[in-house]
Amino acid sequence: MSLKELRRLSRAALLFTHVLWGILLSFAVLLMPPAWRARHVSGIGAAWLRRAATILGVKVMVHGRPADETCILVANHISWLDILVLATQSDAGFVAKAEVGHWPVLGWMFRAGGTEFVRRGEHTSYRCLLANLTRRLKAGESMTVFPEGTSRGQVLPARFRPRLLQAAVDAGVHVQPVAIYYGADPAVLGRVAFVGEATFLEHLWALLGADPVLAEVTYLPPLATVTGDCRLLADEAWRAVSHTLSRLELFELDSHRGLELHAVELTTHAA
Repeated sequence: MSLKELRRLSRAALLFTHVLWGILLSFAVLLMPPAWRARHVSGIGAAWLRRAATILGVKVMVHGRPADETCILVANHISWLDILVLATQSDAGFVAKAEVGHWPVLGWMFRAGGTEFVRRGEHTSYRCLLANLTRRLKAGESMTVFPEGTSRGQVLPARFRPRLLQAAVDAGVHVQPVAIYYGADPAVLGRVAFVGEATFLEHLWALLGADPVLAEVTYLPPLATVTGDCRLLADEAWRAVSHTLSRLELFELDSHRGLELHAVELTTHAA
């Protein structure tokens, strides 16, 4: 049996045990009084996700830190792994597309953990989500949204959609841009990105056998919502995240070029 298959089976066994523990924990949480559940469910869910990230071999490097005050965190979106990556640093709640809520086991656990779901293109769904986000922000709970609307297999994000940032305006809280970077290597990015026709289970199975993944997370300075214009907020957050990702990509590419030139010099001297 190859090293890759041994790694996959070992991780699969650990993940299976972790999922069983998560199911039991979710049932226990659902039996708790609503007031207790409202205070602790996000933290419990984040702890479970952090362990899941470790099992999948996701290593996280962090620049900056989540804001101390209540806010909406807005991040670029590459994969469902983004949720696990961000959960290693914060117990903020998440917003995900409705399809995620129907994924085997994990979707049910996201629901039990307080994730908000939205059906893309449905006005009523967005209106309900906006009301729920505003309520949770006013209650002092930070939330995370991916304003591109879908995951992308590219370093630079699509323009951020402003609609959900209206919740930050209505609740009077800040917006904190967050840049997630898995590297500029197309092979790594292609392996991490959840795009195309692959199902969740197929993508998960591939990741279980893959090499560890390094995710760089950069927490940028929070943006005030005093202007009351969610479009301006979305554009400003998008520019901040795009600039950070461009800088990380350029640094990585320059480093690779430097290593290649150094290798050529060593070869030349040896000759």
